[in-house]
Amino acid sequence: MYAVCTLPLCPVRAEASDKAELVDELLFGDRMTVLERQEKWSRIRCEEYDYEGWIDNKQYTIIEKAEYDAIGQWEGFVAEPLMNVSLGDDSFLVPMGGRLPDVAQSCNNPVALAVKLLHTPYLWGGKSCMGIDCSGLTQVVYRVCGMMLPRDASQQALCGEEVRSIGNAACNDLCFFKNEKGKIIHVGIYMGDNRIVHASGQVRIDRVDGKGIYNDDRGLYTHTLATIRRVL
Repeated sequence: MYAVCTLPLCPVRAEASDKAELVDELLFGDRMTVLERQEKWSRIRCEEYDYEGWIDNKQYTIIEKAEYDAIGQWEGFVAEPLMNVSLGDDSFLVPMGGRLPDVAQSCNNPVALAVKLLHTPYLWGGKSCMGIDCSGLTQVVYRVCGMMLPRDASQQALCGEEVRSIGNAACNDLCFFKNEKGKIIHVGIYMGDNRIVHASGQVRIDRVDGKGIYNDDRGLYTHTLATIRRVL
C-alpha cells in the first residue's frame, strides 16, 4: 500500500508500541510504503530517504499510486521553524522541511536555516522545532536546500566528498564526530571561522577545530572530529 503523512509530523518508532524508541519523525508530505499492517501499527518505509519503522495507523493516509506519484512532484518546502498552512478547509502548522504542493520557499544556505532553530531542545529521533537530534537537524535543513540526506549520521558520513582538514572546510560542510571505538555518532554544520552549529542538548553554536567540538560553557571538548564531507 502507498501512503502519505498528512499530519504536521508523525512519530516513527523502533517497534509497534507507544513506549518504543522514537527513531524518526515523518514530516507533512512525506510518502511511505506500508510493508506490514497490524491492528494498530504499520511497519513502513519512507520513500524520501529509505528508512523503516513503525507508525500508528491513525497517523497516516492511504492513497492511490497516482496520488503518490503526484506528491512526489511537490517542490515546495517549509523554510521557517513553523509555518501556518491552509489546504482546502484545513489550516495547521507545518514544521521546517514539510513538503507542500504550491508554496515554494527556496534556500541554498543550510547554516542560515539551522540558525533559525537555535535553542531547539535535543530529542532523539526528533525533526522539528519542538525537538530535534543532530542528524535530524542536518537532514531537515539540507532537504530545504535541495539535498536529501539519509537519516542517521553514520549514513550521512558516506555522502559527498571528503574534505582533508578543518582548515580546508567551507561554510555548509558537514563535520562528523566519533566515539572511542571510531563509530560516527554526531554531525554538525560548519559555519566558517571555526564555528559549528549542531544539536547537542539543544541546537547551539560551538567552536570546532582539528580535535573536535569545544564547549566554552563546560570548558572541554565534547566531541572528537572524525571526518568532514562536502555535500553541496
